[in-house]
Amino acid sequence: MNITKPMKTIVSISAVCAVLAFTSISNANVSEDSVEAKSHEHHQKSERHHKGRDMMKKMSKYLGLSEEQKTQMKAIRAESKEQDVSLRAEIKQFKEAEKLLLQAEKFDEQTYISLHDSYKETFAQMSLAKAKTKNALFNVLTTEQQVKWASKMEQRKGKMKRKGKNKKSETKSVS
Repeated sequence: MNITKPMKTIVSISAVCAVLAFTSISNANVSEDSVEAKSHEHHQKSERHHKGRDMMKKMSKYLGLSEEQKTQMKAIRAESKEQDVSLRAEIKQFKEAEKLLLQAEKFDEQTYISLHDSYKETFAQMSLAKAKTKNALFNVLTTEQQVKWASKMEQRKGKMKRKGKNKKSETKSVS
């Protein structure tokens, strides 16, 4: 019996299978990477969306908001979002222009300053809109809830300062 012919056939079939397997694995890795990147991007957007909702739930529970207060706050936030749409578009334009300047081979300080100056009015409008929204939300609260909320914000502020100091000390020790 001649074993070399069947052996050659088995070896060639194995080689073809191996090539196909490696090709499909490398294609799977490429698609997994792009799927992971898209999934990560979607997750970040989704996470930001849920973060606001979760914060409202926590605040509602912490302050003991009534249903009427919750409804008023939702309406204020919805109105604020509608008003911010055009401002957000302008901020996005600024960010894109800023990105181009930051990625340039040589940083042009004057161009950056003039870009920033051209968007000062937009920044001021955005800041004003945020302040108005915060004020409207705060005024939905009762006096007791306002005191409780202010106290909580002070605690958070202190906690953030401590975190900042810890990060600074970590960087100093690493340097």
